Amino acid sequence: MDSITITFNKAFNASLQIGDIIFFKDISADRVYQIGALTAISGFDLTMDIPSATPRPEAGDFIFFAKSNEVNISGLLGYYASVKMELSGSAKKELYAVSTEIFQSS
Repeated sequence: MDSITITFNKAFNASLQIGDIIFFKDISADRVYQIGALTAISGFDLTMDIPSATPRPEAGDFIFFAKSNEVNISGLLGYYASVKMELSGSAKKELYAVSTEIFQSS
């Protein structure tokens, strides 16, 4: 496994962190390649591992990243909600719907 460092002229996305998987889209071949896991961030430089058989990105290729789904999976870890519903008055009532909203935060 080789190591590759790519220098950019702009700041990175604030959520980029060590362990994220870096990809690039080869514009000439219209293919996406996985470079590898990010191992270091220094200023405008990103260093990552890359298999020796993987093509190297060139100037103009689109670089992007994805979070590792092994590390960044959220789930219920003891958090819950308790709901108490009460009726007021003596008239007949019908409950139409009860719903919730959840989202993954990582």
